[in-house]
Amino acid sequence: MRILRGIPASPGTALAGVHHVARELPVVVRAELPAADLDREVERLHGALTTARAQIQALVARLSADLGPEGAAILESHLLILEDELIVDRAVALVREQSCNAEAAFHDAVAEVAARLLETEDGYLRERVQDLRDVEDRVLRALMGLGSGRLVGPATPSVVAADDLAPSDTAAIGARNVLAFALGAGSRTSHVAILARSLGIPAVVGLGDAVAELRDGDLVAVDGDRGEVVLQPDGETVARFRQLSQQQLTVNAKLDHLRDLPATTPDGRRLGMLVNIEMPVEVEKALACGAEGVGLLRTEYIYFQRQTIPTEAQQLEIYAEIMRGMAGRPVVFRTLDVGGDKVQRYLGARKESNPFLGWRGIRFLLANRPLLKAQLRAIYRAAAGGPARLMFPMITGVEELREARDVCRECVAELAAEGLPHDPDLEVGIMIETPAAALVADLLAAECDFFSFGTNDLVQYTLAMDRLNSRVAYLYQPVHPAVLRLLRDATAAAHAAGIRAGICGEMASETRYAEVLLGLGLDDVSVHAAQLPKIKQVVRWTPVAEAQGLLADLLTRRTAAEADRLLADYLAEKKRRRAEAAGPEVPDGA
Repeated sequence: MRILRGIPASPGTALAGVHHVARELPVVVRAELPAADLDREVERLHGALTTARAQIQALVARLSADLGPEGAAILESHLLILEDELIVDRAVALVREQSCNAEAAFHDAVAEVAARLLETEDGYLRERVQDLRDVEDRVLRALMGLGSGRLVGPATPSVVAADDLAPSDTAAIGARNVLAFALGAGSRTSHVAILARSLGIPAVVGLGDAVAELRDGDLVAVDGDRGEVVLQPDGETVARFRQLSQQQLTVNAKLDHLRDLPATTPDGRRLGMLVNIEMPVEVEKALACGAEGVGLLRTEYIYFQRQTIPTEAQQLEIYAEIMRGMAGRPVVFRTLDVGGDKVQRYLGARKESNPFLGWRGIRFLLANRPLLKAQLRAIYRAAAGGPARLMFPMITGVEELREARDVCRECVAELAAEGLPHDPDLEVGIMIETPAAALVADLLAAECDFFSFGTNDLVQYTLAMDRLNSRVAYLYQPVHPAVLRLLRDATAAAHAAGIRAGICGEMASETRYAEVLLGLGLDDVSVHAAQLPKIKQVVRWTPVAEAQGLLADLLTRRTAAEADRLLADYLAEKKRRRAEAAGPEVPDGA
């Protein structure tokens, strides 16, 4: 028996045989062509691009239906690559300049762009090389008549192992018979990790070259909580993992009854249970899991699925549909958060050398007033159909908040003058996702109606680590003393000003942090729908005093590692006590 250690990316355990997947890249052979054939070669290239576009559009539809809209939005970027003049125009030019075949020209054009991206220190740009290679493979296969090269998912329940999985690979494999993922590359915030958590599938990433030891058919045990993959597990380990799997099935069945129950602690504290969504199709699942409202409506997808900026009327139609679906439950609209990893050319943004510190969020919106006003007008109008709130991303200080609220007042005045139904008293809140915002939370709280912590960015900005860079993924530490202090102090500032404080970042969707968030005194959490019952159960088990005591202990630790060990010991002991008192019905992390 041997234990491989990687990065815990999605909680849970699995015991099954390995289904190893790998894509063989087409081999490009350069051919010199006579001048008379070059026009036909350019036509071949455009035909291959059309074929690739149709394949990706089909995958977008499948991924949206099977794995959720976030993955679909990821694949939308592949469609933009097919239209990128840096690649397409360059490939056409190479065909003519070098009198070569389309395969060689397209391969060289992609290589030129990839080389420039790999020279940067920016993790986002380096990860885009994977997208480029994914698209290149698809176009080359179309040119060579090799088919799509689609990866095949497991025929029986299995652990899917690979060096890495591109978004399109995940779409092709699907979720059927996938009990866990074990990947050589990746981080906790990589696309596959986020999709795995959304689906409730355990995942361990960052295994490095050791993933090659996972051979087809070999029995392995995957622990997504510890970030471990056990090769050739002994009898005792097999028995333990089988018991854990059975316990998880029992837990899921037991949690069904929580749908209509409040998240109330034993001593009477009520925590709001909200969900993060992107599209109307997610509303039904959210309600089935017991959502009391939407704590984060990511509006980016509405923009990303179009090649032109959606009009006010188009946005209103989608927003109103979501409001109707939530049937009187509150919906928090986050205004468009583009820039960084979400840049889109048609919005006027361009890729930057350091995009996460660049022109994004509220900065981008305030520089694009017509776009911002169209979205705000649509939100104010949709709010006439039910309770809604408005939230601005990437705020760093009072100046930005005041300017954004001025635009809100302009929109309300216009709507009133036009006689259009709207809610003029819409609550306006902000994301606390920069250290600056957290440090001046008292000043911001005096001029807005609520806070919501975006921990994905708050952690990376506080700890100066790129959350998309696998080389520093180990530094993503939500219980780092600096992060906990910022969360504590900003929450206290909100409550001192008489406003609510919630959280909608990934930290909220992980059961191992549920008691920590309860101890902070947050008013609501917004999570992936699939995680909502588990978080609710933890809240219903945990007295506020216990959660506050845990937080106090964590805040005495000098390092993130010490805090993480304390939290792990606390959770293990709590799980042991509950197992003794009530049998094996404790969700992971509780």
